[in-house]
Amino acid sequence: MRDGAPAFFPGNWLLAQRPAVTIAILTPLVLAVHGFHPLADDGAVYVTGIKKLANPGLYQTDAVFALSPTHLSIFAHVLAAPLGPGLLALPALLLVCQLASIFLFLLGCRRVAERIFPDNRSRWGAVFLAACCFTLPVAGTSLCIMDPYVTARSFSTPLSLFALAAVLDAQWIHCALWLGLAALLHPLMAIYAAIAMVTVAVAKRGRWRFLIVLYCLGWILCAVTFMLSHSAELPSAYELAALSRSYFFLTSWSWYEYPGLLIPLLLLGIAGARKRTPAGVLAIAAFTLGAAAMLVSICFVHRSGSLWLARLQVLRAFQFVYITGVLLSGGWLGSLAQRHRRTIAALYLSVALALFAGQRLTYAASNHVEWPYRTPHNPWQQAFLWIRANTPDDALFALDNDYIESPGEDAQGFRATTERSAVADYFKDGGIASNFRQAAQPWLHGSQATFQLNGATDRERLDRLRPLGVTWIVLSAQASTALSCPFTNVGARVCRLSP
Repeated sequence: MRDGAPAFFPGNWLLAQRPAVTIAILTPLVLAVHGFHPLADDGAVYVTGIKKLANPGLYQTDAVFALSPTHLSIFAHVLAAPLGPGLLALPALLLVCQLASIFLFLLGCRRVAERIFPDNRSRWGAVFLAACCFTLPVAGTSLCIMDPYVTARSFSTPLSLFALAAVLDAQWIHCALWLGLAALLHPLMAIYAAIAMVTVAVAKRGRWRFLIVLYCLGWILCAVTFMLSHSAELPSAYELAALSRSYFFLTSWSWYEYPGLLIPLLLLGIAGARKRTPAGVLAIAAFTLGAAAMLVSICFVHRSGSLWLARLQVLRAFQFVYITGVLLSGGWLGSLAQRHRRTIAALYLSVALALFAGQRLTYAASNHVEWPYRTPHNPWQQAFLWIRANTPDDALFALDNDYIESPGEDAQGFRATTERSAVADYFKDGGIASNFRQAAQPWLHGSQATFQLNGATDRERLDRLRPLGVTWIVLSAQASTALSCPFTNVGARVCRLSP
C-alpha cells in the first residue's frame, strides 16, 4: 500500500491522493452520522433573522429578537439575498450550506494537518477523527466543534482553520484575509481566532518570553476592565438576562463539565513538550490560549462581577483548543494505523457511533437528518407547521417560557418554523437578550408573562397574556385547559384565546 493511503482502508485508496475528492465523499457521511436539524437551537435563531430580512412583514411585534443577531454579521444578509426574488428555497439553501460547511471544515483540517504532520497517514488520521468528532461538545461552553445546523459559526470556523494554515506557512496577508472574512460572519469568534493565530505565530518563532509578556498584558487589560465595569449600573432586565446564562460562569457549571477544560489542557501540555515540531508548537499554543482563557474566567467572570466580560464568553477560546486536540490525536492515531489497522478502525468507528448516539439522544423525537420538505416526526414541529398553515399571518403566540425543555420538543424553534410572532421565552430569547441589550426588556416582560404557562389556569393565562395582545397559545398536550384547541397531538396543543 502506498504511503498516501489510509492504512485502515482495504485496497489501494487512490482517492487519498486527491484530498478534495476524498473530503467530498466524506461530507455526506458526516451529515449522516451527525444529523441535520436546521430549525433547532441557534440554527432557529439565525433562520428567523434570515426570514425577517427576506420578508420584512414577518415578526412585527417581536422584530427585536429576529433582527438583533443580524446586526453584527453579514451571514443572515447573504443568505436572505437570494430568497427575496424567489431564486432559491430556504430549506434547500440551508442543506446546501450545511454540506458546504462540512466540506470546508474538513478541508481546513486537511490543510492544517498537511503543515503539522510529515506523512499522509497522519494527515488523513487527523481529518477522519475531525469528521468523527464534528459535533463534539466543547466542555460547558454551550458550543460544539461544529453544529448540526447552519449558523455563522458554520463558516467562521473553517475560515479560521484556513487562517491557521496560512500562519503555519508564514503567509500573513492570507491569514489576515481569512480572519477578515471570519470577522464579517462572526466577530466574536474571529477575535478568539485572531488571538490564537498570534499565539501560534509567536510560539512558532520560539519567542516564549514575548508570548508570556503578551498574555500578561492581556490579563492586565482584563483586570482593568473588571475594575472599571464590575460596579457599573446595568439595566435590571439586561443583568437578569446575562445572569440567566449559566454557561457564562464557571461557578454555575455542573461538576462533570470541569474535566472538559482540564483534561484537554493536560494532554496538550504533554504534547507541547516537543516544542520544536510543528505539532508541538500547535499544542503549546492551544495550551497557552486555553489556560489563559480559564484563568481570566476564574479571576474576572463572576455572577457578582463584570457582566461585560461575561458577555465576551472568554471560554469560547476552547473551540480552538478542542479542534487542535482532535487534529493532534487523529494524527497520532493515523501514524499507528499501519501496524494496528483493525484497532484504529474500531476506535474511529466507536467515536463516530458515540457522537451519533449523542445526537440521537439530543434530538430524540426528531428525524436524524431533517431533509427539506419531509414531514417531521417531531410532534411539536407538526404543531408548528399546522400553525403556519392555519393561523393568521399577524397572529401573536405565547408558549410556556421553558417550552424547549418540554419532552419531545428537541429545542425546535417556534418562530423559524411557524413564521409567526411569539412572546419571548426564557431560554433562546434569553440568549439573545444577554448579548443585545435592546432585547432585554421585551425578554423580561415576555418570560414573566409566560412563566409556567402550562400549569396555569385559563383565567391566569388570559389575565397575563391579554395585555400583550396574544391571540393564540401553544401548550403541552398534558396541560389542562377549557380553551378551544383546534390542533392537538401527543406533544402539543394549539389553542385560541377566547375573546
